[in-house]
Amino acid sequence: MLIFWRDIRYGLRMLAKSPGFTCVVVLTLALGIGANTAIFSVVSAVLLRPLPFPQPDRIVSIHGLDLRNGETGRPLSYPDFSDLRAQSKTLESVAVSDEGTATLTGAGEPMHLELCGISADMFAVLRARPMLGRTFVSTEDQPGSRVVILSHRLWKTRFGSDPNAAGRQILLDAKPYTVAGVMPPEFQFPLDQQPMDLWLAMGSAVDAESQAERGAHFLRAIGRLKDGVTLEQANAEIAEIAARLAKQYPDSNGHMSMGLQPEIDALVGKVQAALLLVLGAVGFLLLIACANAANLLLARAAGRQREMAIRTSLGAGRVRILKQLLTESVLLALAGGSLGLLLAVWGSAALTSLPSLGIPRLASAGVDLRALCFTIGVSLLTGVLFGLAPALHASRFNLFGSLKEGGRTATEGTGRSRIRNILVISQVSLAVVLLIGASLMIESMFHLLHQSPGFDPQGVLVFNLDLPEARYGKPEQSADFFKELQNRIGSLAGVENASAVMPLPLSTDILRTSFEIEGQPMAKSDLPRTQIRAVGLDYFQAMRIPLVAGREFTARDDRNAPHVIIINQTLARRFFPNENPVGKHMKPGMSAGKTDNMCEIVGVVGDVKHRNLWQQPDPESYVPYEQSAIGAMNIVVRSESDPMLLLPAIREQVRALDAELPIYHAQRMEEYVAASVAQRRFTSLLCSIFAGVGLLLAVVGLFGVISYSVAQRTHEIGVRVAVGAEKRDILRLILTEGMGITVAGIGIGLVGAVAVSSIVKSQLFGVSATDPLTFLGVVAVLGLVALLACYIPARRATRVDPMVALRYE
Repeated sequence: MLIFWRDIRYGLRMLAKSPGFTCVVVLTLALGIGANTAIFSVVSAVLLRPLPFPQPDRIVSIHGLDLRNGETGRPLSYPDFSDLRAQSKTLESVAVSDEGTATLTGAGEPMHLELCGISADMFAVLRARPMLGRTFVSTEDQPGSRVVILSHRLWKTRFGSDPNAAGRQILLDAKPYTVAGVMPPEFQFPLDQQPMDLWLAMGSAVDAESQAERGAHFLRAIGRLKDGVTLEQANAEIAEIAARLAKQYPDSNGHMSMGLQPEIDALVGKVQAALLLVLGAVGFLLLIACANAANLLLARAAGRQREMAIRTSLGAGRVRILKQLLTESVLLALAGGSLGLLLAVWGSAALTSLPSLGIPRLASAGVDLRALCFTIGVSLLTGVLFGLAPALHASRFNLFGSLKEGGRTATEGTGRSRIRNILVISQVSLAVVLLIGASLMIESMFHLLHQSPGFDPQGVLVFNLDLPEARYGKPEQSADFFKELQNRIGSLAGVENASAVMPLPLSTDILRTSFEIEGQPMAKSDLPRTQIRAVGLDYFQAMRIPLVAGREFTARDDRNAPHVIIINQTLARRFFPNENPVGKHMKPGMSAGKTDNMCEIVGVVGDVKHRNLWQQPDPESYVPYEQSAIGAMNIVVRSESDPMLLLPAIREQVRALDAELPIYHAQRMEEYVAASVAQRRFTSLLCSIFAGVGLLLAVVGLFGVISYSVAQRTHEIGVRVAVGAEKRDILRLILTEGMGITVAGIGIGLVGAVAVSSIVKSQLFGVSATDPLTFLGVVAVLGLVALLACYIPARRATRVDPMVALRYE
């Protein structure tokens, strides 16, 4: 132990003697370690941290599976949930949920709330307990109950932390509800949504008709495995239950099955590949930083040959010198890790502050104990990694060999030169892989951002309005309100068009239904499906969705007129091939307005990418909201200038119609579209930053190697010039050496890039993972930058005065 502390003190003194060298190495390592720690903190919070509930590994997600096309992750209907709960023997408890919104009134200004309707067993699945009051009971799953549980945040901000809140009456959407309890501040569910303000009993959230409709798949289900039951056993049982339901209810369940997966996998599955890709990229950056630090250590070792010779002559063995050199490299790494930890604190805070990334649990990311242990471990590993090769080379010491290789009349030893070249080749190859990956991501992002969503988002304002059922319970009341609001907004100065839609394009809301085509009878279980949207007059003009055939909805398409429908081109091509669908009839099985009549197809419009920008459009149908009773709508307003400037005037028009209706989620449509690709932009941005830093470090390493080589070969260059070598000969010599290293690194990097292309492939859109133009572009850019890095020391070499060089030697 005494020797160990002596090595540390001696190492600190040696590092202090070379402050410039020490600072450069520490900063290089801090960059690599800090970036790794920041990204690891995100990966840890999102992928590695268990669910914040007791025995989280026993909580499973239950999803539907369409056997016709293999589509998984589908929600369940309430009757399927009830049968599953009654028949399962492997699940201790099962619960369902459905997100929604409401308006709180009766106490100050109307307040928009995010809520989640849950069945009573949800708290048993999660094993969560309220801070005040009680949870729901099974009878409150029945339609008609009006019971809520408050979040801690709402209880504190709106109810003043009232200790007697349980039992109070509140008004939600103009209806009285009883507060059953208050959850503790750490409770959050669902974890992949923005924090909920309150939770409704299932009887409050889902009406009797929806609870009875087996074909209405809209509920997210989770369960808790019984002790001793494996996931495989539960999956086998769930599949058997689904098969029985398929036989019993062939019309609705004929092609349906069910499956389980750990809830943590269902929660983070969509972002796992992207985060692991970023973690891999930042890992490459750390390797480049290590290679750079190793090269610096090799250069420093050349200046310490006399020191090593003296220590060897005094009896220090190879192991003793090796330990001392590794101690110094570990000290450098720990210093870099300490500075990197500070960078990681700043970096993780910056990452969590980014809005609308759609990454669950990102807000909880930070430098915690796990990240601290990661930093210490990476620092120690890094110290050994970049210090081992220089230490082994320096400890393989022979006094006479030192005089031969390191003397004043010799050039740099071939062994050390070979190691330095190998390190630079590794830097260049890693930089190639990073640059190609980042270039592919940037090109993919470029294609996405220039991908038409099927509508024009520029100059459009969008906001949400929910009409409380207590005041707008009849379909005609909702229709009349939105018609009047549309007319009022449309008359405002600067407004080109105003309309309404539900659900909004690129939202997570989906209204999907089966449909049948007149004259094409088929079994109910085989009916095709379409996404359906209720829209107001002039919607297609407001969004600039092109009309391909037929007509748009008009004022004549009111609740008393025959039912009409407009379809998109995908539905028209798929189900009306080689014929004009206008004038034909189709019957949605469960549209937004519970339409059960045949609807005449009056028009065909262009495809809109409603799910996301990188997937092909689905079959889509549009119905006029006057014929479909929906109390919650998204209002779209096209403006001649900045649409946000219209918001105050629009609020006044809403208040004039109903003073208790709050506008929420108001934003420019361009921002809304941008948010739909925010996660991919996040991945592309980070990979690009890491690739740029990696390129910089690789070029600095190459520049350092060539500069050091020129300095070591000053005598040789002087001799060459003295015997007649021209400046171009010297320039060619140095450039050939540097570009030879570069070409070797590029070749290895290209092979590596092809090898990892399958990892990047899932994150790309509109570009191949082995796109030849991208590969050639990266090679060209890296080659030019490397040529510049080699040219500067090569130019310096041509200025060597042979008389000065020979006199010096």
